[in-house]
Amino acid sequence: MLVFTARHRFPGLGTAAWRNLGLTLLLLANVLVPAPTAWSSDRNDQQTGRPADQQTDRDTWWAFQPLLRPRVPRIPGPVAADVASPIDAFLLDALGRSQQRFAPIADTRTRLRRATFDLLGLPPQPPPQQPNSRYDQPGWWAHSVDALLASPHYGEAQARDWLDLVRYSETDGFKTDALRPQAYRYRDYVIRAFNQDRAYSRFVQEQLAGDELFPEDPEAIIATGFNRMWPDESNASNILLARQDALNDLTANVGNVFLGLSMGCAQCHDHKFDPILQSDFYRLQAYFAGIVLADSVPMGTPEQLKAYQLQMAGWLSRTRPLRSELQAIEHTGLVKAFALKRRKFPRVVLDAVDTPSEDRSARQHQLAFWTERQLPVDEKKLAAALSETDRKRRDALKKQLAELHRQKPEPPGWLEAMATLEVASGPAPTYVLGGGNYEVPLEEVSPGPPSVLEHSAITPADVPTRRPGSSGRRAALARWLTADDHPLTARVMVNRIWQGHFGQGLIDNANDLGRQTATPRHPGLLDWLAVEFVESGWSIKHMHRLIMNSNVYQQSGRESAGADDPRPYSYFPRRRLSAERIRDAMLTAAGRIDSRLYGPPIRPNLPPGFGTRYTWKASKSSAARSRRSIYIHAKRNLPYPLLRVFDQPDMHESCALRSQTTVAPQALVLLNSPLVLDLAADVLKRIQDTTYSKDLPARVRASFRMVLGRDPDGDELDQGLEFLADQASRSDAKDQARRDNDALLDLCHVLINTNEFLYVD
Repeated sequence: MLVFTARHRFPGLGTAAWRNLGLTLLLLANVLVPAPTAWSSDRNDQQTGRPADQQTDRDTWWAFQPLLRPRVPRIPGPVAADVASPIDAFLLDALGRSQQRFAPIADTRTRLRRATFDLLGLPPQPPPQQPNSRYDQPGWWAHSVDALLASPHYGEAQARDWLDLVRYSETDGFKTDALRPQAYRYRDYVIRAFNQDRAYSRFVQEQLAGDELFPEDPEAIIATGFNRMWPDESNASNILLARQDALNDLTANVGNVFLGLSMGCAQCHDHKFDPILQSDFYRLQAYFAGIVLADSVPMGTPEQLKAYQLQMAGWLSRTRPLRSELQAIEHTGLVKAFALKRRKFPRVVLDAVDTPSEDRSARQHQLAFWTERQLPVDEKKLAAALSETDRKRRDALKKQLAELHRQKPEPPGWLEAMATLEVASGPAPTYVLGGGNYEVPLEEVSPGPPSVLEHSAITPADVPTRRPGSSGRRAALARWLTADDHPLTARVMVNRIWQGHFGQGLIDNANDLGRQTATPRHPGLLDWLAVEFVESGWSIKHMHRLIMNSNVYQQSGRESAGADDPRPYSYFPRRRLSAERIRDAMLTAAGRIDSRLYGPPIRPNLPPGFGTRYTWKASKSSAARSRRSIYIHAKRNLPYPLLRVFDQPDMHESCALRSQTTVAPQALVLLNSPLVLDLAADVLKRIQDTTYSKDLPARVRASFRMVLGRDPDGDELDQGLEFLADQASRSDAKDQARRDNDALLDLCHVLINTNEFLYVD
């Protein structure tokens, strides 16, 4: 039931003040009072049953045990009727010990709204108004789930969680926050991968080593943008430190995202709690020691790439005398013209910059990446630094090379994308660093998995790379991670999928399966799901179907649990919509959402008076500004304010689970934001254009349908009518029609502020 404003006026308050007061009271009653949240942890329910002395031995820690399908519990008696899936059997087996069962199945509207937000991140369209014959047919729920999974908007919703994990951004972060103009191609790749139900094993392989394993596939090349998602201090003067920081960040994030292991502290010392050695960190890092950062990537079959490389080698050999002479002349001028800028870099860095690109080692490529952005060549300064003789000779050499450029071989294909490759010179050596200090290299290490998992290691020799010149290191890592018997990869991912549906995983921290995180609430269920995931061909959509067709997912919320102290999974937990879902739901209610998929980022209007040097210029098109939130420009130093206030995570760190705060700015934004007010006005216009009626009850019903997707019940209708009359009486409009419109606008605004709009039951 809605809570509306009080009727009694107080002296001294004008119409506008009264409206704000009324909406404030609503928010205090309906939003700022926290809704029931996902289940809290109960340590007694989270234990695996293993003796404590065994859990101190790294070889027996649950996360590293072989992945075996456990027996599905048999549920006796009348409770067996609640079993629609093996998932239900595992959970009912645990609930039975406390004499608890599932809550009754939720009504049609609740389930459809829950499922649509889970899979599409959008409210149901069109919303079901009342029982429909198709909802009475056998199998309607399974068919509804399948229809949602087939929607192109499924990928947009699922990609959002993945982008949180990889700390996706379209800028570098730190002081300069430089733009990454091709980063959005990775975001679009992730959306397409989910829409196509790409096998998770392939999804992992493409991101880590798409260039090595699938060099002819543009999607696989784009996917390697994963290896470039680290925050980057592009103007760092200490290039050696910048390189090491990037490799450390990439290594730690691979541990977070794919292994579910928090490995960051191991860059300085052996892990204090988990069986992860400092050498393990750098062995994992060695897989990436050969990466070269590229914005333009040649593609083709291995045979085509090999032929192209041979042709290029021939062309480079024929032109080397001219290019070497030109480089010698230009180097003299560069040293003279940019002496002050060059002075801040050590010799090893300058050697990397001064070495021709085709002759650089992997390490030199990495160092040059940061350095060249700080040494831009000013043609006028360079020419002025040369003697008249050198200038004339330089011009002649450039002219000859321009003519020879026409003979330069064309690659089988080019792709403009933020990607990673390797060069034939081979990876740079990797050392364990004393105290994590790049200036204190200790013993050299070869690539390898953490020692606790070493028994299942795959070496580069086991995975011959398909891209000529690549080491095959990342391909070996990718194949090892996606082996069917890997103890972590499937467990980590099915826990993330479960978390997406219930707000909390079977493991509390999906990025840390070590001893600092409580052991799984239902270890048998976790392993059963993981094995099912692998045997389904690593199908993420299959896991969604499995979970959503279970009774535990379809049950009602806590108010229907039927027990004084309902246990976790004996009811469905209420969850607040994510920041992006809130904005997209408002755009949908207003009829303004632009549902086009993919493409460059958009920039919505920033709040008035928003003052920061990191601001942006809004997109010109109103349609573009109304695109789904996943397409909003992801700027590290300027998160979109509306999303940030509703807990969008920091883009500098991997986020496995978003926090859910309840703070005053959220209510103030929903009350006063120009965007929210404009969207409420658009809801009103939508009502006027479609279902407008002089009949006041019809107006109340129309507002409920547009915003909440349902008709009001009897009490809500009465309150709504009372609210319209009260607000109309406070309007400053001169005619009754305008006063009525003002009141209906307020009602639309109120409904957007309700818990029912902001939460999923």
